Amino acid sequence: MFRCYKDAYGITMNKISEDEICKKREKDLYNILHYACDNIEYYKMKNIYSKNLSDFPVVNKNIYKENYDLFCAPIEKIPGQEGNLHIQSTSGSTGIPFSVPQDTLCRLKRIAIIKAENEKINFHSFEPMMHLRYLKSHGSNIDFKHSKDLNIWYVDNSNLSEEKILKIIDTINKNRIKVVRGYMTSLDFITHYMVNNNIKFNHKVIFISVGELLQENLRIRICQDLHCYIISQYGNEENGIFGQSEINGCGNIINLNGAGCIVEILKMDKDEPADKGEIGRIVVTDLTNYAFPMIRYEIGDVAAPCDYYKNGDIKKISNLLGRKSDIIYDTKGTPVDLINRIPMVLYNSQVINQHQFIQKDKNKYLLKLCVKKEIDKILENEIIDEFINILGSDAILSIEYVNSLPILSSGKRKVIVNEWKKFS
Repeated sequence: MFRCYKDAYGITMNKISEDEICKKREKDLYNILHYACDNIEYYKMKNIYSKNLSDFPVVNKNIYKENYDLFCAPIEKIPGQEGNLHIQSTSGSTGIPFSVPQDTLCRLKRIAIIKAENEKINFHSFEPMMHLRYLKSHGSNIDFKHSKDLNIWYVDNSNLSEEKILKIIDTINKNRIKVVRGYMTSLDFITHYMVNNNIKFNHKVIFISVGELLQENLRIRICQDLHCYIISQYGNEENGIFGQSEINGCGNIINLNGAGCIVEILKMDKDEPADKGEIGRIVVTDLTNYAFPMIRYEIGDVAAPCDYYKNGDIKKISNLLGRKSDIIYDTKGTPVDLINRIPMVLYNSQVINQHQFIQKDKNKYLLKLCVKKEIDKILENEIIDEFINILGSDAILSIEYVNSLPILSSGKRKVIVNEWKKFS
C-alpha cells in the first residue's frame, strides 16, 4: 500500500529521473490494459486482446453509461481491494451525471497526487484552506462551514452577495487562510469586488482555480493588484488531477503530473494523434482504477500537445480551450481562444459585474451582461468593436442585459457557450 502511494507521489513531484518515470508509466499502462482484456466484459465482447493502447476504442461518457455493467470489474478480481468500493460522482454540469467506482489503491494514488500537487505550491496538509463550491447541489443547506479536523472552510458559492464576499475576505484574513480553491468565475467575482473597493488581504494568499479555464485578466489581477499567487489546476471528478500550471503562469499551459493518466490528444475529426501544437481532443487512459478501467476516455475538452517524454507520451499541453462543445469560432470557422482575449474593458468597468458570451450561429453572437447600472452607448460600442476585431468584420454581436447568469449544478457559471456546434 505504502509503495503504491510513494510511487505516485514520487512521479508527481519529479523525485525520480525521466527514464524511471517512463518505465513506471509503461509498466502501469501494460498492467491496466492486460487486466482489462482479461476481466472487463466490454473488451472481451469486442475481442480486444492487444496490449497496444492505440488498438483500444475511444469511448465517451455516453458509452460508459450505456454499457455501465460491462465496464465494472468483479470485485474479487480487483488487486489490493479492501472493503467496499468508493463511488465517485460527477456533478453532471455537462448534462450527463456519472458515477465511477474506484478501488482502494486508486484512492490511495489519488491522495498521493493531490498531496504532491499541493506541495509543489508550498501548501501542506492541514494548513488553513477555503473551498468555494456549490454545497446546495449535494442537498445541503450549509452556507459557511469550518471543518476543524481538516482545517478547511467550506463556502457555498451559489450566491456571492456583497455580504457573503465581505465575510469570505474577513474569514481569510482573520484565520490567515493560505489557500482558496474554487471555480474561476467565483474567484473572479470576489477579487473583482476587492479591487473595485480597494480591499486587500493582510497576507499572501494562494488561489487554486479549478473546473473552468483560468482567464488572463484574473491571473493579472491576483498577481499584480492583490500581490498574491494563483495556479490553474486541471482534472475531473472521475479521473482526478491531470496537472496544473506554473504558479502565476499562463493558465492554459498545463504540466501533466505523469502518475495518474496517459493523456493523448487526437485530431478533431479522426482517432489519430494530433501534431505538436495542433488543437485536438483530449483522451485519457486512467492508470489507477481497476474497479472501472477507463481506457481512451474522451473527456470532451480540447488542447494541443506541446512537450513530450522521451518515450513520446505527452508531458505538457497548451492552448487548453475547455470543452469541445463550448469553443467559440470566428466567422471563418477558426477556433478562437476567446477565454484569454475577452476585451479588458469588460473587466476594467466598475459597472459590469458578470458576463457570458454565446455563439448563436456561424457569424451571430450574443453577449449577456449583468450590470450595476445602465452603461452608456460609447462603452457598449467599444465592447462590440473589440469583439468584432477578434471574430471578423462580418460578425454580428448583440448585447442583452440580464439580472443574473444561470448557475450549473456544479456551481459553475459558464463564461462561454456555443449554441452553434461545429463538432457534435
